[in-house]
Amino acid sequence: MGAVRDVAVVVLGISLLVFIALFGHVPGLRNTPIGFAHRFLWKTIPRWFFALDRAVTCGRLGPVLMGTGDYLMNEKHPIIMAFYLTLVTGGIYMFTKDGWKHLSLIHRMCIPMVATLPYITMYLAATSDPGFITPENHQRSLQCYPYDHLNFRPGNICRTCQLAKPARSKHCSICKHCIAKHDHHCVWINNCVGQLNTRHFLAFLAATNILLSYGLYLSFSIIQSFIVRALIPSQIAIGTLPWSVYLHLFGIAIVEEIYIGAVFLLCALTGVLSFAFTTYHLYLIWAGTTTNETIKWSDWRDDIKNGDILLADPEEDDDITELDADEMCRDWPRVTTQLFYRIDPTNGGDIPRGIIWRRVQGLGEIDNIYDLGWGSNFRDALWPRDFNAR
Repeated sequence: MGAVRDVAVVVLGISLLVFIALFGHVPGLRNTPIGFAHRFLWKTIPRWFFALDRAVTCGRLGPVLMGTGDYLMNEKHPIIMAFYLTLVTGGIYMFTKDGWKHLSLIHRMCIPMVATLPYITMYLAATSDPGFITPENHQRSLQCYPYDHLNFRPGNICRTCQLAKPARSKHCSICKHCIAKHDHHCVWINNCVGQLNTRHFLAFLAATNILLSYGLYLSFSIIQSFIVRALIPSQIAIGTLPWSVYLHLFGIAIVEEIYIGAVFLLCALTGVLSFAFTTYHLYLIWAGTTTNETIKWSDWRDDIKNGDILLADPEEDDDITELDADEMCRDWPRVTTQLFYRIDPTNGGDIPRGIIWRRVQGLGEIDNIYDLGWGSNFRDALWPRDFNAR
């Protein structure tokens, strides 16, 4: 049982470390232990290392590691994809090596189909166009989403691409392109997730979750049958065992069926990370936002907390020409007439006159024009406007 515990702790620790590294920057976790651990991992530890490097090697090792880190973090490479494929392929091999003989015909027919899903969906997500904005499709990309005049305003030029940024877009320094409806750059698929390939990314997550769930179910069933067959008398029903006895026998079975036990632990512990990742992205679609936009909304939340955001709801005859100026997306079903004013030291508190302002108390008071309701949000994610089509 001690070996099982050690393996479980190691796998769980790796999963937690990956979760911290990937999700610690999420605005909702910024002031939580996960956020503190993320900053410790990416800021404090490197600062300590470089201080030690300067003291011991006069700074010779730092540039080498900085170059390696810059490549790993800021260039496209298949290292994380290879790691994922190694886990998947290794898990499938370990399971079929010892588990195939325990399976019924129906499971032997299902396993090849389930096992190929991650490979197919990863290929589609990795090779698909996330929504690269080019001079050829730039005008059409501007027609996909309107500017909300909060997080996205017209007139911003990408300094790298030298193109006006469409609403909801962002330049990816790794892909070297502006990406329409940019969500994030995903190291698992070595590609950005954007307007045109969110569906492939969700399919990849779904395939991973299906494989992990199916592997967990089958490995648990085999371990359970081993307990019944080899560890308890036939006249004792497994359901009558006390939990302490059952868990002890379960640990013994994992050690005896070592490959099946390893698959069970791998599926159980990494499944938590995979399902959390999937749930988070489904929530973003439901809320009508993206990972990139949640960072922008977190800045609004901080300013609201500080009392720096004022809001006005103009009457119908008030001048709101800014909201209508030079919009190329005219068929979007939602618009806003809200006007905002952000107080900061540079404007000296010179609040525009002639409008009744009130202090915003929470994000719920601010319109998100990209949230069309969960049904329309999911349709927009799964069947996006293809601005490459002429």
